[in-house]
Amino acid sequence: MVTIKDVAERTGYAIKTISRAMNDEPNVSQKAKTIIRQAMLEMDYYPNSVAQQMRGKATKMIGVVISYITNPFFAYLVDAIEETANQKGYHVVVFQTKDKPKNQMRFLEMLKSKQLDGLILAYIEEETDDITDLIETGKVVVCNHRSPHSTLPGVFIDEKKATYEAITFLIEQGYRKIAYCSGGKYDPDNLRFSGFIQALKAHQIPFDDTYHFEHKWDVFGGQQVLREMMKMPEVDRPQAIFANGDLLASGILSECLTQGIKVPETLAIMGFDDQPVAQILTPKLTTVQQPIKKMGELSTEILIANLRGETPPDYEVLATMLMIRETT
Repeated sequence: MVTIKDVAERTGYAIKTISRAMNDEPNVSQKAKTIIRQAMLEMDYYPNSVAQQMRGKATKMIGVVISYITNPFFAYLVDAIEETANQKGYHVVVFQTKDKPKNQMRFLEMLKSKQLDGLILAYIEEETDDITDLIETGKVVVCNHRSPHSTLPGVFIDEKKATYEAITFLIEQGYRKIAYCSGGKYDPDNLRFSGFIQALKAHQIPFDDTYHFEHKWDVFGGQQVLREMMKMPEVDRPQAIFANGDLLASGILSECLTQGIKVPETLAIMGFDDQPVAQILTPKLTTVQQPIKKMGELSTEILIANLRGETPPDYEVLATMLMIRETT
């Protein structure tokens, strides 16, 4: 059985500091409280939450479910969520699903057992009745990610429209042989892929299966995409590639520079997200800008308003913007 001493050893803080953090005393720094609360959740040590539940008090803790913290998109999203939550007196803990639905179920169980006040689902491994039921209670807000046929309410962009506009731009620039890099498992119903196909069809361009590349969501995955592309006969290679994330795009660009491939003269590259790296790269990356900060802020404001019994702010589908730079 995990004890407060175990938490102290895990975090490096004294037992008295652990106790004060659990009671949310003001003489413990915000950083220490966050570290301690995160360790408590990871170690399944919740004496304070149980006691607060018995006294009818809130834990003042919000969980954020993401896929991988190593993806900078989620790092920026969590930063916006935490800043907004802290301003309203709440602490934030982060959970990674790592492509495992059972992890998602565990986080939902923590909410149902009142170890957390609320949950922001920024990534959903699979939609379940539990999620729908908890959304109706106001204790769960979904943002960023949902399945193509989902009816779950939440804070989203129009991924299909954003991709359609991005591919249409490439076509209008004269590119006809356009590749799609999904990043992760291929899903023909994916909203971005649907927008990609719709844009091709609107311009009578057939989709070539050899122009679809499936790799991890990171720089190394992008580098591998370019290496595979270069194995194709020169006359068959794509003229442009849409990468389903800026990390993928930056890996493709990096490998282009290594192999002496001119961008955009030989290969145009477009990303998605508009992370800071997009403006640091040489040449600078053309990409679809997501309002990551706004998404995090709005999701948090809605959740906390629900938890307090207040009217949540009105919102619509968040707008994206095509940031045209030097890679197209």
